[in-house]
Amino acid sequence: MLEKGSLKSVFKPETDTASLMYYALVLLAVSIPLSEFGMSISQFFLLGIWLFDLRSMAVRHPDATYGKNFILNITEKFRMFFNNPAAVVVVSLYLMHVAGVIYTTDLNYALKDLRIKLPLISLPVIIATSAPLKQERFYRLLIFFVLAVFAGTMASMYMLITTHVADPREISIFISHIRFSLTICLSVFILIYFIVNKKYNSKISLAVIVTGIIWFLLFLLILESVTGIAITLLLGLIFLFYFVFRFRSVVFRILVASILLLGIFLSWQYINIVINNYSFPEKVDIGSLDRYTKLGHPYVHDTSTYGIENGQYVGLYINFFELKREWEKRSAIKFEGKDHKGHELQYTLIRYLNSKELRKDAEGVRSLSNEEIKHIENGIANVRYVETFNLSSRFEQMAMGYINYINHGNPNASSVMQRVEYWKASAYIIKKHWLTGVGTGDLNLAFEKAYASLDSRLESAFRNRSHNQFLAIFIAFGLFGLVLFIFSLIYPGIKTGKFYSYLYIVFFIIIFMSMLTEDTLETQAGATFFAFFNALLLFGCRRNQQTKTEQETLPPAE
Repeated sequence: MLEKGSLKSVFKPETDTASLMYYALVLLAVSIPLSEFGMSISQFFLLGIWLFDLRSMAVRHPDATYGKNFILNITEKFRMFFNNPAAVVVVSLYLMHVAGVIYTTDLNYALKDLRIKLPLISLPVIIATSAPLKQERFYRLLIFFVLAVFAGTMASMYMLITTHVADPREISIFISHIRFSLTICLSVFILIYFIVNKKYNSKISLAVIVTGIIWFLLFLLILESVTGIAITLLLGLIFLFYFVFRFRSVVFRILVASILLLGIFLSWQYINIVINNYSFPEKVDIGSLDRYTKLGHPYVHDTSTYGIENGQYVGLYINFFELKREWEKRSAIKFEGKDHKGHELQYTLIRYLNSKELRKDAEGVRSLSNEEIKHIENGIANVRYVETFNLSSRFEQMAMGYINYINHGNPNASSVMQRVEYWKASAYIIKKHWLTGVGTGDLNLAFEKAYASLDSRLESAFRNRSHNQFLAIFIAFGLFGLVLFIFSLIYPGIKTGKFYSYLYIVFFIIIFMSMLTEDTLETQAGATFFAFFNALLLFGCRRNQQTKTEQETLPPAE
């Protein structure tokens, strides 16, 4: 007879805790590209299942009471955790943030930061001390993630088609476009993994997978995510070189190497052409230009203030009186005001008219459609910037920002040049706090003081933090914190042997590259994406399964 109050008296052996854990992991994987709320609720589910692992408790201690079994279960899980050096090192990243609260002054922000980064401790502990997924479930989990990313791209396309979008990057409606591009990169190489290792062999499955890869690559171009495209190209080149050098044919190696070198050369030539278009304008005889508008007002021909764009001086044929009068007839934003991106409206208007080869006068403004007025209000300074599937416009914006920064020291027109200012401010802070950093919660205060001390020309709307995860860690926790951070990234993969695993290498490169230009861990989506896949690929699969898949990463070449 069963003892009253024992787990076995109420627990049905057929209840599968591993299945509950798997479903919670699926919910989390699906939520990463689609829902911040889903990310939070799925982690609560995981924690609850992990804490009340009734099946394992009933099997180990069938006649024990709830309380005793609960304590025994938690004790055993933590014993498992501390016997796993790689898991301990992964979690040390979060513990470093906890330690950084001790010497921070902005406690409210520090607590907010700890809350955002909770996945850095919860997911590694839960996954490392739970039963690893079987191979079939592991692959299904990856498929659910890829399908969720695909659903996110469909939602983005619906928004692009049905609404007015000033910037293609705004179509990422669930998480930031940069984090979303990272999920797309990972999805591309997950699908490639399925093809190379022949996990799904039917013609229909292969056609679907190839179509998915093509769609994700096209969507990265539509999204105009330079970060996502750069990481995808880098990974593609790495694996292409790996594959090529496995071939015995020297002729084939030389052919592929020649094609790659030609591609690099043409890309470099294209970059030079774009930069030259913003550096060397067509020669202009100012004396031969019209002096008056059709309404009889004098033009200003300015070849220094407004720079060069598309091989032309932007500042030719300007009459400010007519621009102001006609603009304010058509827009509620004042001519001397700011557009929705925080830039000077008149400068955006002048550049937009120039991109359409219109004169900057009453006639030019009148020729603009209502949609184009909206574009200018939204901060779009070139008609080419609203063209869908036009990545070249992103490079042109970067070139424009670069030339403007070099000639005038103004970083506000380019997100790339703004990063230069972020890194300058970061270096200034590190110089003053190189040993211990400023603490978990004081990064915002440190940057405010740095921008003021450096007399930065960044406008207040663009005075952000480092946009580099390594610099952010260095600033917060000093030199020893940076060393521990790098160690926490590299050691677990070495200890578990996962640097021989295709999927882990892909994930590691994606994360590492993103951290060079972004504060990847400073948002819920970024921290959850990193913590989930890092823990899953390190600890979430059976060892014998991983050994097999590692050997199957790429087939031998002929």
